[in-house]
Amino acid sequence: MKTFKGYLTEKTMKPHHSQHNYDTNELIFDISGLNAAGQYRNLPLVISTPALERAFGKLTKIKAWHITDIDGLEGVVQMQGKKASISTITEIGHRAVFNGVLTDGEVVVELEGIELISAAMDIRTIRLEAGRRAMNIEEHLYPSLFKDMKRMQEKMFKKYHNIMIKLPDYEKLDYALFAPNKKLPKTEQKEILAWGQMGDELPQKDKGRFIKEWIDNCENIIKKNKKAQQELRKKGRSAQWDAAYDEKIINQISIKNVYVSEEWANYVGKAKPESSDPHSDSFDPSKSSYEHDVNQDNYMPVSLYTKNMERRLKSLWKNFKIISESKIRTLINKKSIGLK
Repeated sequence: MKTFKGYLTEKTMKPHHSQHNYDTNELIFDISGLNAAGQYRNLPLVISTPALERAFGKLTKIKAWHITDIDGLEGVVQMQGKKASISTITEIGHRAVFNGVLTDGEVVVELEGIELISAAMDIRTIRLEAGRRAMNIEEHLYPSLFKDMKRMQEKMFKKYHNIMIKLPDYEKLDYALFAPNKKLPKTEQKEILAWGQMGDELPQKDKGRFIKEWIDNCENIIKKNKKAQQELRKKGRSAQWDAAYDEKIINQISIKNVYVSEEWANYVGKAKPESSDPHSDSFDPSKSSYEHDVNQDNYMPVSLYTKNMERRLKSLWKNFKIISESKIRTLINKKSIGLK
């Protein structure tokens, strides 16, 4: 079992990582590690577009930006018009670097899409199967939502504990080590460990019911808790937490522009082009500000390397533009998120 952050970290090595889907079951029963508030267990709010539409009513179309890499761009192109959601930003600080949470960040995509969730800082949401998304609810960020989620978790634990203790050969289960004599665990530590084992040892049919009930309860909490709705609709970057950027989850996206960081383009070229054309093949390695390691087995001549990159980018988005990160930052911070 892994922490919510550990779960994210492990997945960063996957291809098309920013559009990779994760497993709801493993996420809900994750127990190891402490969250920022000093609590052991994660409280993943599992959401979907239909659930948010039922909770919020008509959703708004906005302009937003997704920071990714070339692999990620391919996934974004394929997501256009679909219900699958994507993490974006609408504000970025002057000190923030162009690195995606799960990518190298050389490509910045200007999008329009339907706003699902809005946060004043990076909340590290992740995609799940079936087009859903999850976000970890921590008390200091979502006090009202956290209270209801914690109550729901405790209620479900007691309900499914009563299912566990009726299983054949209960005493042979690892779960029984933390809930001896078929009684609820008496300490927080044992309760946490029992929660993790419940995820491993619940029969598949009961586990399926558990996951469905968790997802349905998440929707019901959002519907009934008006303060929680406000917590999921925060605007702008958080000054309190000195956020580098905000986060907005959108779907049904359409790509408007694709920008490539000029700084990255110069870096992969290992040298600045002699001409003013950023795609020029006339590079002079002797003028490079980066080391040119010709001893590596995977060394590729500068012109071939940059030409391959350009060819792939054009295959994904023909009219991409290479501009400086400062200009990209200015474009992102233009106040034009609301669309009609």
